[in-house]
Amino acid sequence: MQLELNFFNFIYIISCAFGYVLGLVLLTYGVKKKSTSILLGLSFLFLSHAILLAGLIDSGLIIHFPNLFRTGNVAALIYSFLPFLYIQYSLFQPKFRIWHFIHFLPAMIFIIDFMPVFLMDTADKVTMISSQVNDPSLIVSYTQSRFFPDNFYTEFRTILISIYWISSVILVWRYKNKNPQLGSKQILFRWIQTYLFFQIIIIAPFYLTFQSSNSDLAYKAVHFSGALMNLGTGIFLLYFPNILYGTNFYSKKNVSYEKEDVQTSKDERSVEIDSEKAAELNKTLDELLKTQKVYLRKGYSVYDLSKDSGIPHYLLSQFMNQHLGVSFPEFINRSRVIHSCELLEQAQTENYTLEAIGELSGFSNRNSFSSAFKKVTGKSPSVYLKEKGFMGKEG
Repeated sequence: MQLELNFFNFIYIISCAFGYVLGLVLLTYGVKKKSTSILLGLSFLFLSHAILLAGLIDSGLIIHFPNLFRTGNVAALIYSFLPFLYIQYSLFQPKFRIWHFIHFLPAMIFIIDFMPVFLMDTADKVTMISSQVNDPSLIVSYTQSRFFPDNFYTEFRTILISIYWISSVILVWRYKNKNPQLGSKQILFRWIQTYLFFQIIIIAPFYLTFQSSNSDLAYKAVHFSGALMNLGTGIFLLYFPNILYGTNFYSKKNVSYEKEDVQTSKDERSVEIDSEKAAELNKTLDELLKTQKVYLRKGYSVYDLSKDSGIPHYLLSQFMNQHLGVSFPEFINRSRVIHSCELLEQAQTENYTLEAIGELSGFSNRNSFSSAFKKVTGKSPSVYLKEKGFMGKEG
């Protein structure tokens, strides 16, 4: 049997090739940078293998690759949970637990169920495939299952993917509620939303054709939609090179961005900030300081604040200078001083030294702490302590 290069087979081929390449790129850079791109790369690789098998079955060429028979569903069952884990680890960085291996349970059950098929002689496999090759829907009805009825796995697989998709949406909703400003994860969050949207393509057709009497239509709806989703997601991923190549993809281009002597353009400096925009910027910064307390990080710069807030650094500087009347160090030190005052009045810190209080508030040393404290409160930390009646912290 020869490959007939029609529209469907062409999409299967392009989708698989594109998915394998992207999967390997994500896996390579993910391993180098020790990032969650490893999970995203694996999801592309496993889905691409499942699509490859779907294409071989649809074209009838599966008869030439008998040793691959039934491996497509193993790949699909493993793929089902990888997008969920990728989103979970990208947004929440949970610690790995042994029980996380439970995600592999459906795939393991399938492998055990079809072990006689996997261990079958090649000639016997070819004979079995030949009896079903003209009806793709018959092949994927999994009639060789020892534990479950016919058609169980196709339905179960899609339902499992749906459950993981809903769980992923809940994760994204929870993260957005906890981090309304998103900060440095703004691009990642936008990509994840896009990723979840594309996954609907692989889920919806199954439910739309669930009761269809046209078996060929049902097959293509369930499997060809996966090829379209894989291809569409891969193409769109090219718009997020820092996801594809890692978060440091732009580092060489943006070396000057990380230096304190960055020069902004004339156009950037001339941007006008009206009262409405100023109120919006002030609200964003206020929420960021309250929820994430970024000022507690030592050496925190305006460029760090720009990444966390999503506000260009030149706009931050202009807003602080024109509307707040302070420089960035003064802006960030004010929050640190307020935090230090709260620490000074807490009973559990009454035996802490001023140097320790300063470090806990984000200052790099006692001198910078004392200088900033006096500038904000009009008093030195020691005088503030005496007036509050705490004499034991000055050492």
